[in-house]
Amino acid sequence: MARGKKARGSAFSEARDQHYAPALMRSTVVIFICGLSMVLVVGFLWLTMPSSSSIRVSVSGSIFVTAIGFFLSGNTFRLRDVRRRIGNRARAGLIAPIDALSELPPRDTIQRRFMIGAVAAFVGLSALVFIAVFANGDEGSGSETAIAPIIGAIFAMLCFLAGSYSRPID
Repeated sequence: MARGKKARGSAFSEARDQHYAPALMRSTVVIFICGLSMVLVVGFLWLTMPSSSSIRVSVSGSIFVTAIGFFLSGNTFRLRDVRRRIGNRARAGLIAPIDALSELPPRDTIQRRFMIGAVAAFVGLSALVFIAVFANGDEGSGSETAIAPIIGAIFAMLCFLAGSYSRPID
C-alpha cells in the first residue's frame, strides 16, 4: 500500500501497536501532585472546620486513609492492565511466552494489593460517613463539618484516577 493512501477504515481503527504500548505517565509527578493536593485539601478543611480538635483529626485521618486506599486501588487496576497488555503481546507473538512470564506481575500480588486498597477505602469512607452523620447532630459544629466528608470522598475518587494514571508501584 502506498504511503500517501489511507487504508479503508483507518480513521476509526487503531494501529496494532497501540494495543500493547503501556503509554503511562511519569509516576513521580502524579504521586507528588496527589500528595500535595491531599495536604492542601486537609489544610483547607482545618481552616474552615470548627475548632474541635477531635473532628479535625478524625476527618484528616479518614481523608488520608481513604485517599491512599483509593490511590492503591487505582494503581492496582493499572497493574492488572499491564498484566493484560503483556499477555496480549505474548498471544500476538510480539514477545516470546517465556519472556512474558518474567515480565508478568503475579496474580496473588494483584489480588492482595487490591484487597488492601479496598479495605482501606472502605474503612476510610465508613469513617467519613460516620463523621458526617454524627457531626450533624453536634450543636457546636456547622455545615462545614458535614461537607468535609463529601470533599474527602470526592478527593478520594480523584486519587483513584491518579493511581490508575501512574505507573504501577512495586
